[in-house]
Amino acid sequence: MKNKFFMTLLIVLALTVSCSKEETTVFHDYDKNWLVVEDDTDDASTHARYLFYKETGIPVFANDTLGSQQRTDVFGKEYTYYEKLSMSYSLGGIQSGAPPLVQSFSYCNKADVGDALTFLREEIIPMLPKGVHIPSILLVENMTSNAFGSYAFKGFNTVVIAQVSKIRNMDAVTRANYKGAILRAILTNTILDSRFDNLLDKFYAVSRKYVPDRDAYSLYIYSLNTYVKGLPAGVPITTQAIGYLATDPRNAYYTPMSTWMDVCMYLEAVVVNTEAQFKQKYGDNQRIMDKYMIMRQILAQIELKTQ
Repeated sequence: MKNKFFMTLLIVLALTVSCSKEETTVFHDYDKNWLVVEDDTDDASTHARYLFYKETGIPVFANDTLGSQQRTDVFGKEYTYYEKLSMSYSLGGIQSGAPPLVQSFSYCNKADVGDALTFLREEIIPMLPKGVHIPSILLVENMTSNAFGSYAFKGFNTVVIAQVSKIRNMDAVTRANYKGAILRAILTNTILDSRFDNLLDKFYAVSRKYVPDRDAYSLYIYSLNTYVKGLPAGVPITTQAIGYLATDPRNAYYTPMSTWMDVCMYLEAVVVNTEAQFKQKYGDNQRIMDKYMIMRQILAQIELKTQ
């Protein structure tokens, strides 16, 4: 028995010593913060982005590839890792419809970066409520997306802003639309925060009230006559009649497929239009005006200055 005991003890000690001698893999700088702008006084564009970063805390990039590192995989083989900005978009929950994404884009000219930074500094930053987090901004020239047009797009860790070369010569109407798209992209997560759940439930209920037998969202437009009930006498059954500004931008045959898409569409419309302009367009539609006033309540609570 004693011999068995000593043999077992020796085996345990041997295993302990063996494990202690195993090499430990050290991942040097794998947790690097890539969302910073390093200065380069020899490059006017980079230096301007650096000064903007130091002033606002917002890193602005003109390339979606932020850098690279030599890394070692679990098998000990070295490879080059590239850190890239993510232009995918998801707010979680059950996905309805095609996920919003940037389908294509082209890099902007470095010479146009200054105009973009001036626009952001003078027309966007002063409007932002305190505490709004912008992980980064990616400036591009042309962009197409399947959900949010060609001006601005909210990605996972960046806000993509396009049409940079055209900023200088935009007329007042285009400039207002451009500004509205950028603010929508920046403020989406803030508006959808859980602290506004009660107001947002009221917002969604305006449209859902008239579709009692199924959800009013992602409703095929040619089935509106079947499902929509309770509209005031004489009001034609349309997408706008039940409180939507338009059909889903990803598929014109459906009402907004997600509640957050409805919110995004209203958010952009509210910041683009003055109250008088919005009323001129939709003042005769009580359902749209009800949702408009709820959106203004939310924007007032985050202290965004609406027109």
